[in-house]
Amino acid sequence: MKKKAVTFAGLAVALLSAAPARAQTTTVACNDTAVLPNVVYMAGSSAFEPTLAQLAVQIQAKQGISIVYDPISSCSGVVDIVDSTQTLSGTAHYYTVPTVDGGTTGSVTTNSCTLASGTKPLIGVSDVAYDSCGSNLAASGLPATLPATIGEWHGPVQSMLIIVPEANVTTTAMSMEQAAAIWGCGAKGNQTPFIDETAIQQRSSTSGTQIMFAKAIGVPETAFKGVSNSSGGNLITSLLAVPNAQAAIGILAADAYASQRSKLNAVAFRGRGQNKAYYADSDANAVDKKNVRDGHYVIQGPLHFFTTLSAGQPSATAKQVLDYLSGNKPIDQADTSNTNYISTVASLGDVPQCAMKVQLDKDGGNFSPYAPPVSCNCFFDKAVSKATTAPAGCVACTSDGQCSGGKRCQTGYCE
Repeated sequence: MKKKAVTFAGLAVALLSAAPARAQTTTVACNDTAVLPNVVYMAGSSAFEPTLAQLAVQIQAKQGISIVYDPISSCSGVVDIVDSTQTLSGTAHYYTVPTVDGGTTGSVTTNSCTLASGTKPLIGVSDVAYDSCGSNLAASGLPATLPATIGEWHGPVQSMLIIVPEANVTTTAMSMEQAAAIWGCGAKGNQTPFIDETAIQQRSSTSGTQIMFAKAIGVPETAFKGVSNSSGGNLITSLLAVPNAQAAIGILAADAYASQRSKLNAVAFRGRGQNKAYYADSDANAVDKKNVRDGHYVIQGPLHFFTTLSAGQPSATAKQVLDYLSGNKPIDQADTSNTNYISTVASLGDVPQCAMKVQLDKDGGNFSPYAPPVSCNCFFDKAVSKATTAPAGCVACTSDGQCSGGKRCQTGYCE
């Protein structure tokens, strides 16, 4: 059944596989070089893990670098980079693609490994900017502004969604005021049918998903009502376990939603100062992130990567990995247009910077027009649609001479 198009009437309303499978194998040591050579430890956002898993297997295959990731939450990842006393413990994840008859399949597997005592992440990953982690930084005795010894890079743009179970086909749109009443007041918000606080799902105050959403609805991330969940995957499980599907509601990153569309519906959102609600995509069934790319969908922001600096510069290894994750350099040097990166990010529900038309001045702030150094709008549209021909209005090219009207040949199209 197709999802309903948006109506706003209150609450009466790939390159690789999208989700990495979980491995059921014996846990190895994360520092076992026979399994994980040239390991780079990272920690932070659980929302980013589906995208990271896809990029990590490409980095390992093309660059020989093994990424080990601990999805401890956005602000916890920031704290672990800034606070030199913080280390990782327990288990973390690494990613593999099974080999069949000498080739690889398209399914990425998430494996567990045991972290050695004293393991320090090289890169922290957050859905939100440093200063958006204010309460978490203060609790750890860390400065409110980014220290000069820490560098920050931007990655793909994520969007955070309000979600309900697939069975709920009446809740198609919501205003920031209604969302604030649900997550800020719970049962006392009187937003029927979302008055059961055991059915309302939140993340946690260290979650970038929750912090970004909190800024959009004007409720402090520490004051949310509902059941707390340690990851997006746990939130999906909790949401779908609610006996009354019509009362269940939650928040989720778009890259986690991308692999769960058969079980969930995204809800259009009307933000501050808007007169109508918008999906992250052009409609409930699309995957084009049109309203994210042009700024109509407001619950969004770029990934933030953090690492320590020495004399103002990151380590060579950190810089290399950051360039790959941010799309500044292709993972495969033969892929001169970096189209593998664009396709991967597009398939996971995020937007590479090259396909954005706006940028934010801060989390939850104001949009301004944005023209990326190299545009990939046409290639992005083709990638998300999985079309074999050029999108409407796009002219394929191999050189600037084939383009007119002031356009240049960028990622295979005149833009």
